[in-house]
Amino acid sequence: MNLLERYLQAVGQYLAPGTRDDVLAELRVNLQAEMDARAEEKQGPLTESEIAAILKAHGRPMVVAARYMPQQYLIGPEVFPFYLLTLRRTAPLVVLVYFVAHLAIFIFSPTPGAFAASLLKSFLQLVPVLLISWTAITLTFAMLEYAHKQHGQGACWNDWDPAKLSPLAHPPKEKSHASRVADLVVHCLWILYVFAIPRHPYLVLGPGALFLTKLSAGFAPVWRVFYISIIVLLLAQLVIKLMALARGKHRWEAPLDMVTKILGVVPTALLALTKVYFVPTSPAANLHTLAQINDWMNAGFRIVLVIVVLNLLWEFWQYFRRLVPTERLAF
Repeated sequence: MNLLERYLQAVGQYLAPGTRDDVLAELRVNLQAEMDARAEEKQGPLTESEIAAILKAHGRPMVVAARYMPQQYLIGPEVFPFYLLTLRRTAPLVVLVYFVAHLAIFIFSPTPGAFAASLLKSFLQLVPVLLISWTAITLTFAMLEYAHKQHGQGACWNDWDPAKLSPLAHPPKEKSHASRVADLVVHCLWILYVFAIPRHPYLVLGPGALFLTKLSAGFAPVWRVFYISIIVLLLAQLVIKLMALARGKHRWEAPLDMVTKILGVVPTALLALTKVYFVPTSPAANLHTLAQINDWMNAGFRIVLVIVVLNLLWEFWQYFRRLVPTERLAF
């Protein structure tokens, strides 16, 4: 019976949330009836290998789930689950490779305006790149579907082992009230630490604060704006953590968390779109060394911005993929 539950869990991963419970209930009744009939015919309980044989004959979980989706016109239900899985797995990889290929353009853009323009242009050009990759994948699976129809029901589509199904997953535990309080306390301590930074720069720069003094350099005005944006972000997170202390399920927590992550891109973008981070404080300052430091920091912040944006896109993909029913991705 554990194997049956694991099979139903595997099928449920590919079903739409709105119909998942009904479909799994129907599958459970049908499979249980088949197992009972087989056990009655055998006049004894079924072994695990016999249960596995029944599940294997019933079909691979992805293919079984596809039977409950709308009928496809270009790619049939036997092939469509593999096509959909390929699209989901390749899309993040295409985005990653695309931005890595453009990384040099981002880093070595001569001005902040050119950097912002190249970043925006890359995002606009990403759409046709994704369309081309999706078109290539669709044509490939369309040919596989044609070959599948011409040569009949090939055994390769059902060549799987039920014994290798994933173990039963436990529902995620909600954060306890104590852990939420502890998280709030740590966040408050972090806010106090950030408030102390203007009077004690070494809390962030460490030995670099002494180096700036020897270089006769100080912070550029951009750091003040950056500091204010960090404070605003921390206070927004503080409000969310205070609201999270209320007991019960918090459906608003995930969307608000995504909003704060979007706001978190703003401070990084602010630093990536400027060229001057440290300014001379006396005529004795070494301007050449100061210019080199500013250039290297600008390159570093541009790399960080690209990484942050890619990570945000990945989290958006993970978040919205759970919200969109599987059958709406069909065509």
